[in-house]
Amino acid sequence: MKKVLALVLAVMMLATVAFAADVYNPGEDTITASGGTRVPGAKIKIGQVGIRDWLDSNPGIVEGLASSDVKAVNSTNYSVTSLKYGEGKALVESVKFSDADDQLVIKLKQDYTMTTPKTLKMTFTLKGKKVGKNERFKDIPVELEYTVGYKLDESALQLAGNDKVDKPATFRDDTLYKVTKADGVKDEYGTLEFTSADPDTDIEVRVYKNDKLYLASDVDADSDILKKYADNDADITFLNFPGEPTFNATATVYFYKDEDSFVYALKDGKLTTVNAKWSDDDGAFVLKTRTLGSYVFSDKKLSVAATTPGSENPDTGANDVVGIAAALAAVALVSAAAVSLKK
Repeated sequence: MKKVLALVLAVMMLATVAFAADVYNPGEDTITASGGTRVPGAKIKIGQVGIRDWLDSNPGIVEGLASSDVKAVNSTNYSVTSLKYGEGKALVESVKFSDADDQLVIKLKQDYTMTTPKTLKMTFTLKGKKVGKNERFKDIPVELEYTVGYKLDESALQLAGNDKVDKPATFRDDTLYKVTKADGVKDEYGTLEFTSADPDTDIEVRVYKNDKLYLASDVDADSDILKKYADNDADITFLNFPGEPTFNATATVYFYKDEDSFVYALKDGKLTTVNAKWSDDDGAFVLKTRTLGSYVFSDKKLSVAATTPGSENPDTGANDVVGIAAALAAVALVSAAAVSLKK
């Protein structure tokens, strides 16, 4: 029976723990490794260096395969065959070679609503391609096992009484935060106030006991937007809430930008207008919303593809539906009139 190489090539996504060579359960012809935790949307990368290190540290694991036999992991040298899932097939979005990086990349599906970790078990073979007429690179059997999910923090977001909520300094991107109650607190809800990754944006919202919220944010730029509006010569910045957290109450978002700035929402790669109004009292643009998304700030006016939900929205086809309905009604009336005249 062919021996199987189990690869663990990851660092735990939990920032406080560095994940090294894990736990081994040797079988007759298989080594199983526990690969730690990966968050949904993460990438598991398998490359030549990692495989060679494993073979050097565990000689003889795969019969007839030495570290020197392992070539650059790309689609020129290998194909992926015999892909099977023991558990967690639905967790995987794709298994593809990244030839530019000489890696096989297993992309996990993004799911910001996942509150219970799940197990991913998969096996496959990196099948060596032909080198010459009668020669091919040697096959590399692989077995992977990971826990996929977010860390659930039940202590950092607490109802503290008097309409206050204790919160962490920042919200980690590998963590779901569950709203709990501090000892002795009777309140079932409180007001959460926090600053986003953009220090000029504050959020105030009522949260309730047992709410589970993914509140991480970033200021990563969207390169497509920057390219699209390059000729505007505008100063454009971004704020993203990747989890698009939805609250059980309306949140108030304060964008502390210059009054002559422009604030947009970014949805499906397109800019839309957003109902953020300037407030002299607050010295900020104020937005009322139940769901946080992605926002774009510019010192110059930019053209937009659509408007915010609730008003005319060409992208949703809402107006088209009304128009079609009206057209069908008109056709029905004309048809009825024709039948009447015929009679």
